[in-house]
Amino acid sequence: MAESAGTVSSREAYRDDNGNFRYNDDFSIDANHNMVRVAPRNRDFVDWNHAGHFWSDRPHYFGYRVTSLPSSWRRITHWGIDYYFYNGIYYRSYGAGYVICRPPFGTPLEAAIDRAILRAIRFAYYCDTYRTYSRTFDYYNAIARQNLIIAQQNARLAAQNAAYAINSKRALTAYELAEKLGLVQSYAYANSDYFYMDGVFYMVSASGQYTTIVPPAGALVTSLPDDYEIIVMNGIEYYMVDNTVYRTTLFDGQPYLEVLGQMYGSLYNQYNIYR
Repeated sequence: MAESAGTVSSREAYRDDNGNFRYNDDFSIDANHNMVRVAPRNRDFVDWNHAGHFWSDRPHYFGYRVTSLPSSWRRITHWGIDYYFYNGIYYRSYGAGYVICRPPFGTPLEAAIDRAILRAIRFAYYCDTYRTYSRTFDYYNAIARQNLIIAQQNARLAAQNAAYAINSKRALTAYELAEKLGLVQSYAYANSDYFYMDGVFYMVSASGQYTTIVPPAGALVTSLPDDYEIIVMNGIEYYMVDNTVYRTTLFDGQPYLEVLGQMYGSLYNQYNIYR
């Protein structure tokens, strides 16, 4: 799709029936009179100061382009990705400009947050068996160390919870698919609360602090953020948000989008739209 230079413009956001932000230029009509979704990176430019903080109940504009950064930005490098940070908003390079993006994993919230604006997450399964991966990147190794501790804790809980018999089978099936696709999975503690908003996952520490985390495998969400991508892997369609891959699934008879795992290294470079 051809892009014009565009002008910086403010855009009115509204919420759909699922509570997600939507905009007037989300879709276009092609030459065959079909309605086509326009990716945020191809929509009108927005001003850098229009985006809300990633923890706020305002339009975040994740994936939308800005022509320039604020004058006092600070560079942060996380797992090989350069982020540009100013006043609670993160940006990364895209083409000749930048896009507004989610914070890197491990970012603590800088302000008190109303828990009511976050959505509690259901899980299709918890992993109670530690599994290894063939990848060698530092990121995978960090997740592997984390998963070992989580699996040991969840295995202790499994002895007290009959539901793990079902969940373990689902967890193994998901792991085998993720491994086949070249993904790595991050686990979740069965006795901890997890929350989600606009593609960002949070965990609450014992002290009550919210921290952004790697989206945990098996997490179930009802909708995806505005900047999702449809990708095809091994002939099957999946959804990608940043480097996290989701699949559609049924759980207790209800449709969900389930976190399958994360892409890194050469696989991520293959699908990375912000090269």
